[in-house]
Amino acid sequence: MSKIDQSTPGLIQLDDKISYKDQHIYAQTDFPKSYEYFHIMGHQESHLKRRIEILQKHPEIKILFEPDQTSLWLVITFVTIQILLSILLKDTHWIIFISSCYLISGTLTHSLHVLVHDFTHFSCFHDLFLNKVAAIVANIGQGIPTAISFGIYHADHHKYLNIDTYDPDLPSKWELQYIKGPFMKTIFILCLPLFYSLRPVLTRPHQPTIYEFTNIIVVILTNYILHQLFGIYPVIWLALGTYFGLSIHPFAGHLIAEHYEFINKLETYDYIGWINFFNLNIGYHIEHHDFPMIPWTRLPLLRKMAPEYYEKYPCHPNYVYTIYNYIFDKQIGPFSRIHRDQKIE
Repeated sequence: MSKIDQSTPGLIQLDDKISYKDQHIYAQTDFPKSYEYFHIMGHQESHLKRRIEILQKHPEIKILFEPDQTSLWLVITFVTIQILLSILLKDTHWIIFISSCYLISGTLTHSLHVLVHDFTHFSCFHDLFLNKVAAIVANIGQGIPTAISFGIYHADHHKYLNIDTYDPDLPSKWELQYIKGPFMKTIFILCLPLFYSLRPVLTRPHQPTIYEFTNIIVVILTNYILHQLFGIYPVIWLALGTYFGLSIHPFAGHLIAEHYEFINKLETYDYIGWINFFNLNIGYHIEHHDFPMIPWTRLPLLRKMAPEYYEKYPCHPNYVYTIYNYIFDKQIGPFSRIHRDQKIE
């Protein structure tokens, strides 16, 4: 295993030797690294330090902390559209069905995934119970009962960001060993939903909760009713759309873009572009980790209120470029993550 890098991470202090604004982000991946394990650094959690500093300088940001019910209305709209389309398109030619599923259901299920993510941070309601109910309702439009489990493990991602085994977003030892070269990295992208759902359960499982069992019952019951009334194709529309939306889909590129180390010592990245309209601002990812309690609707406002903390960093210009470079750049792979060598109490 590599020695611990005790230098300052990029989110705290930019390295003068690296071009952060002028040079293309994907041209900066060739720096000294281990290809067998993560980049081990000895710093404390960067976003926590940034949060304290930003609030000291911009206390007015606290006004953004209030919940926003926009997510609830979007969930009702998206789930309704999903169910109606699953019924209306069930008898179409298979080419039309599959292509529509990719373009429409894949986009809607991905948006629902981002909304579930928002409920995970309790940013729609003050009440924890209402946020969990909203997440389960959103999950109906995805057809696969994962919302509550995702919330549990996603909380670990924030609490233990970039700590091996504890952060479920970090690749597993199996991935480090076998996901190498364009072919296996393509397989990884195609199987992203499988890796992201099984990885935390296999590496550090939590005890199931009553909310998870409720989530499973509600989604399976909804699928059963759809199947009984309209056949299997509406259920396929929901589930296949979820697979498309979280795998080989341009909007799913944020799953790679957010934390892979494209630039030396930089552990979190933004995407600022038109896809944020459909991805509900998930591209404002540095902002999100700095202040996970701020609803997605207000993350652009956070960037405007504290521009000196955000605009100096490079952004991913295009999620398709991100996926392409992940697959074909030999300098990028499961090892392209920062692991913070921090003792867990």
